[in-house]
Amino acid sequence: MKKLILLLFFATIINAQDDAQRIYNLGEVVVTSDKSSLVNSSSVDDINMDEINQTDGYNVTDPLKYLPGLYITTTSKNESKIYMRGYDQRQVTVFVDGVPIYEPYSGLVDLSNLPKSSIEKITVSKGMPSIAYGSNSMGGTINFITKSRMDKTLALKIESGAANSTSVDLSGGFGELYYALSAGYSKSDGFDIPETKSSFLNEDGGKRNNSDYENIGGMLKVGVNNFYNVNLAYSLMIADNEKGVPTDVYTTRPRYWRYSEWKKTTNNLMFSSGVGSSFRFRGNVFYDTYKNVLDSYDDNTFTTQNMKYAFHSTYDDHSFGINILNDIDALNTGLTRISFSWKKDVHKEEGNFNEGFSKYEASLLSAGIEQDISISGNLSAVAAVGYDLLTPVYSDGNDLRNPSSSVNGFVGLNYKLNDKVLLHVNASRKNRFPTLKEFYSETAGRDIANPDLNVEQSINSELGFDYKLSGRIFLNGNIFYSSIDELINLVFLKDGLRQYQNIGKAEMRGAELGLQFNADKFNMNLAYTYLSAKNVSDDAASEILEYRPEHVLTFVPNYQFGFGTELRAEVYYFGNKYGVDADSREFVKMDNYFLLNLKLSHLFFEHYNLYFRVNNITDIYYETEYGFPQPGRELYFGINLNI
Repeated sequence: MKKLILLLFFATIINAQDDAQRIYNLGEVVVTSDKSSLVNSSSVDDINMDEINQTDGYNVTDPLKYLPGLYITTTSKNESKIYMRGYDQRQVTVFVDGVPIYEPYSGLVDLSNLPKSSIEKITVSKGMPSIAYGSNSMGGTINFITKSRMDKTLALKIESGAANSTSVDLSGGFGELYYALSAGYSKSDGFDIPETKSSFLNEDGGKRNNSDYENIGGMLKVGVNNFYNVNLAYSLMIADNEKGVPTDVYTTRPRYWRYSEWKKTTNNLMFSSGVGSSFRFRGNVFYDTYKNVLDSYDDNTFTTQNMKYAFHSTYDDHSFGINILNDIDALNTGLTRISFSWKKDVHKEEGNFNEGFSKYEASLLSAGIEQDISISGNLSAVAAVGYDLLTPVYSDGNDLRNPSSSVNGFVGLNYKLNDKVLLHVNASRKNRFPTLKEFYSETAGRDIANPDLNVEQSINSELGFDYKLSGRIFLNGNIFYSSIDELINLVFLKDGLRQYQNIGKAEMRGAELGLQFNADKFNMNLAYTYLSAKNVSDDAASEILEYRPEHVLTFVPNYQFGFGTELRAEVYYFGNKYGVDADSREFVKMDNYFLLNLKLSHLFFEHYNLYFRVNNITDIYYETEYGFPQPGRELYFGINLNI
């Protein structure tokens, strides 16, 4: 395998021709032409830079809230977490320019800490993500693509109000060289909650206790086109943050936590080339580091750490790897895609002061092949098969478990009914390997390690359509069904002990509907998701899967007046969701709620945009996770300069 990869690599460099694709394709995991069936359009959503900037603020996950099938929560650790068609973020692979982004220990990462000003495009793939995305993508994939521009641009944004933030972006090029530089800073003293309830045990109202944060981040990218017929780019992304973790307002056992340090650095070398139009080659080599320090204090003064439950926990992790993707368009049947990826995760953890670090390592290899099949002028198919292998490398000096492997694949059909309607149906088998935390966690003597965990396996199916009318109306919808076997969850045992176990089986079924309407001055985006997510294990005490709302509706109308003023509204509805009481471990039916945001902006002197935003206009009380109230009414105002 290694010899084959090296042969393909050097052959491509020697024989390469000009790469006519856009620069940011270097950061794409999958780039597919309109005539290819390798991606179903109604299962893939692209969010461009204008849509990203419309959400304002510093949180890069905000633009995802408008897509059908997605739900974003703020967790008990004050982190953004994504759910996609009922799958949680551990089961959804997230990339930045093709680099898998996660904390190697838990499989999660707080995406709200990534520098939003660096992002130019977001691609979301649901239902049948490409085999090229590798393992652990049973729920789908999200790829954040950073800025790469040859034209000279300067953008400056200053925002104040509930939070204060500043960002600057500079890009340009000369000859075949180009560069992009982004930097951002955001700070908040915390947010206000709308009301104080009598059931609160750990919150005195007004400013939410311990909800402050300070974020610094940025990116440097340099690249060259046609360097000996190869396109190259190197990027360095840095995030350096500190924030509080608000306490569960209902629990009798409050936690007084703060992230005194949260740092992430991503180095990424990207390359692409091709031989004519029949063979294309691209990939990347990356080195990603993650370090955080989580402090637990004695009480809400956050000054001493003397109690038994107090700690000073340090994670010092890194990952490195390579992705290689070959597209071959030499067969009459259609495009052939061959993919290979390998990475190694290293987790080092010190549970408290001067305890010394424990260390865990694992490697993950994925390989696959996909084939486009043109059956007739209106009918096409796609099929794929992939192989994933997880190999434990080191477990803090303990015996290693055996490697785990999984064979995955998918098959899909696309039918063009006419120039306006496209239909598709597909089915896939995907996997998720247990994380190092799920294998080996023994936190504070409460958790029991379980190195014998099995691989989660899912079967996904989807039936959908795209409808386009006169370039103004775009309607798409999907009906989906997913079944997960060997579902991993945290199980509470006797004497307060816990262990990650394969609890059995889960099913998610539902429907999505997306509607876009574009006119000269008015446009709107409507998305609705119905989801039924259940634990259907034989011995399950309840069918409930927490934090997966049954109904999610978003509606975003936008009107542009003739004198440079623009009015935008954002309406959200979340219904029928269950949380978990931290003390009793029982499920709690959470309140349904509507959210309404409003933004007014005005463009003047061609390059300046002044805006005013109000979030949660009606100042309603709501929680995305039980016991963790979210911001009430928030005011923002700012100015953008783009030249």
